[in-house]
Amino acid sequence: AGGGTLPLEAQRLGLEAHASDLNPVAVLINKAMIEIPPKFAGMPPVNPEWRAKAKDNALEAQRQWKGAQGLAEDVRYYGKWMRDEAEKRIGHLYPKVEVTAEMAKERPDLQPYVGRKLTVIAWFWARTVKSPNPAFRDVDVPLATTFMLSTKKGKEAYVEPVIEGRSYRFRVKVPGSAGVAPAQRDSTSKPGSENLDIPPAQGTKLGRGANFRCLMSGTPIAGDYIKFEGKAGRMGTRLMAIVAEGERGRIYLAPTSEHEECAREANPEWRPTGDVPARLTGGTCVPYGLTTWGDLFTPRQLVALTTFSDLVMEAVAQIKQDALAARASSSLRKNASGTSALLEDDLARRDGSDDEGVALETYIQAVSIYLACALSYSANYWSVIATPAEGFIRSTFARQALPMTWDFAEAPPFGHTSGNWMAGVGWIEKALEQLPAKGSGNAIQVDAAIQTHSSDKIVSTDPPYYDNIAYADLSDFFYVWLRRSLRSLFPDTFTTLAVPKAEELVAAPHRQGGKAQAEAFFLRGMSQAMNCLSRQTCPGFP
Repeated sequence: AGGGTLPLEAQRLGLEAHASDLNPVAVLINKAMIEIPPKFAGMPPVNPEWRAKAKDNALEAQRQWKGAQGLAEDVRYYGKWMRDEAEKRIGHLYPKVEVTAEMAKERPDLQPYVGRKLTVIAWFWARTVKSPNPAFRDVDVPLATTFMLSTKKGKEAYVEPVIEGRSYRFRVKVPGSAGVAPAQRDSTSKPGSENLDIPPAQGTKLGRGANFRCLMSGTPIAGDYIKFEGKAGRMGTRLMAIVAEGERGRIYLAPTSEHEECAREANPEWRPTGDVPARLTGGTCVPYGLTTWGDLFTPRQLVALTTFSDLVMEAVAQIKQDALAARASSSLRKNASGTSALLEDDLARRDGSDDEGVALETYIQAVSIYLACALSYSANYWSVIATPAEGFIRSTFARQALPMTWDFAEAPPFGHTSGNWMAGVGWIEKALEQLPAKGSGNAIQVDAAIQTHSSDKIVSTDPPYYDNIAYADLSDFFYVWLRRSLRSLFPDTFTTLAVPKAEELVAAPHRQGGKAQAEAFFLRGMSQAMNCLSRQTCPGFP
């Protein structure tokens, strides 16, 4: 079968499932769904937390682990271990925000929090460019699509820019604060500022596209000017607001110099290379100067992602250490049938290998794949393409594109809201617990037009979508991080610097030299692939 749910559903029906794909990211996902879980079905976890519990509790020691539940428990444990280790190393880059008496002067709602330090849920940033007005060339104008932070009735909040001489600052206003409450206005009314005439819902945006206006002079800022500034490397960022955890919901606060400086002091030692696709259905950020994968992350986000990427390999060493400790422990493991077995014996039986060491390495590789998938989840939220939404953060791939975003939300890895590290681990744990984990599965990387993997098998596949989505282009966003984390464990899967594209069966005019050539390439490739499948498929079935 092809990728996605087809081989998974075949396995759920009790069939032997095979999946092939040219895209290494898709291959890795297929391995995680159909190849790995059956190998270790019914096996208990190796982590010391469970071993200690099993040692003291006879019922826990005899617990029956259904499907990949034991594997899921290890993913949860080592995912949390990674989180705790990361917080020790980079937690200082994500400080709490202290509510001061000065903040509460115009905000009665902050009075109960004065002197307290609140956990930050998100930082809201706006991109900036220098004003095109010669009189204000020293001003970094925020390119904000909206100043509204919350539109919920009774809990409205918005950012208000306040001009002070030749500079400006942001303050946050809510119902009950000084000035007119937003609940008393519509989207076309004024924000109550002494200085400005900008509706909160509009931000500094003018009409459709990349059109804004200068905060100080009102001068229009055209899209071409913004592109020019972006390509010249002169586009910056400005912190607009901080969202923190309150006792009964979110607290919206004005930015502080401490928090802005803390974000800017991050100094990543590595950043992904490779080109962001210059053409994508749905838009691309390349015309605005975000041309490499490293450009899609703030320095602080790069530090966080590289830290967790490094911890994937450190977790591998930790798993091996714990597994060997489990073998040496006086308490023997119980496999699904209730027979006592040392860990390596059980692993070897599950892996089908006669070599206990090989079986152990296979299990370690299995856990590492899921931890790397959690890193992919995080990258999807920890980028400058992720935008604020009502009550949560909209991920990078809210749709299959990499459009330019003007204001973006930065989530802390250690929080409890959308985009935090353990949220990704939690989703993977839930999925693992529900996978069939039975029979056998196999996922390989191969070109459908020349493969022999389908020989004498029943083929069920979802064909490519012609010119709709160039998955190989988009997959590089994840591939650069997966390759950094897993290359030493899976050298054959990560041989290339980027996802293979020339052979991808998609009509891409920018690759094939034009629309006509793209259509010819697609039809020729589809014919070759279908002929290959037809020749090899089991003759007893259509």
